[in-house]
Amino acid sequence: MIEEPLIHAEREPKRRTLFGHTFYVDADVSDELRSKVIESATAEGASLVNQWFVGCSASHVVCEGNSIRKYLGHSSKIVTPLWVLKSAKEKCLQRLVHMSADLARQTGILLDNIQNTISSKEVNTGAYLQDVTCSTPRVSQEERQNVANVAKEGVRKRRGWRMQTCQTPLRHLSPSSLLDSICWSISDPTSTASIYMDSSSVEDTNQQNTSVFFDAKEDQKASEASFVNLSRPLSESEKAELILKNNFVTILFPVDRFSEMGPCSRTFFNEKGFTCLQVLDYIYAFYQENMSRREVEVAIHTDSRNADRLRSVYCSKETSERGCVELKRIEFLGSRKSFEMLKRVSGDNNCNVYELLIRA
Repeated sequence: MIEEPLIHAEREPKRRTLFGHTFYVDADVSDELRSKVIESATAEGASLVNQWFVGCSASHVVCEGNSIRKYLGHSSKIVTPLWVLKSAKEKCLQRLVHMSADLARQTGILLDNIQNTISSKEVNTGAYLQDVTCSTPRVSQEERQNVANVAKEGVRKRRGWRMQTCQTPLRHLSPSSLLDSICWSISDPTSTASIYMDSSSVEDTNQQNTSVFFDAKEDQKASEASFVNLSRPLSESEKAELILKNNFVTILFPVDRFSEMGPCSRTFFNEKGFTCLQVLDYIYAFYQENMSRREVEVAIHTDSRNADRLRSVYCSKETSERGCVELKRIEFLGSRKSFEMLKRVSGDNNCNVYELLIRA
């Protein structure tokens, strides 16, 4: 009677640690580590899927490093290869930290903004140093090879992602205009940008101000008041809204007051597309930069009060000693600072080139 239960207990199979869980291993995980994860997971009863998309059957996503940003807010269980290996080895699920989907999405946006800010500063700093010293920064062949490999891997990953089922089409249709409801002066920080309110939102305000318009002396004040009442600050969700899903966007920036020089082209890349605040930051950063040496050589021949100032700076003693002209692009524009919109350049519906429209 004592030995019989022990015999049944020995015959009963032990429950495996990862039984009932489904794993997807990110493509950025190395082949050697991937093999170990798959072997350990399947040995503990887990199943695997070869493709991942929002709503798929994978209960866990296995990734590491910057790859986590792709899954934040879309998968509630994101783990590292070490988590899988340790859970399988110790026969016990390791501790897993959870967060709500909306908070995870905000965390992903925050990480993207930090990365884009760092990249933008590095690019701007490199461009400025190159213009001042008039020489190309020295980069070793090994560093160039690493950069090329990262770029190639990114292209393959995006290509494979678009070819999966239930994913976005190969090319997105580009909107004919972007940010046409934004009210902003490009000389001010992007935190001051606001958005025009629809007519229904300001109907009551307009009725209250109707009597003011009949007084000719107060006409200017009334106009300014109505303009303020027609706009409101951008909300956090509007700042983080994805306005362009393409990976590339080219912006044509006006350079001088009367467009004698034509626009200056600048192309930007983002793996996840572009948000409202990112595009505004690109515009603001461009006009806060000093004019390049080549721009100055052409701009001194233009006709405006700002060109007169540039010519004075160009031939000053300080400039001769410094060896370069220090004048921000926004200063050369003069009063032409009011943002209107980004208008897509004529072409097919997939064109990613937009012209910045600003007025005095």
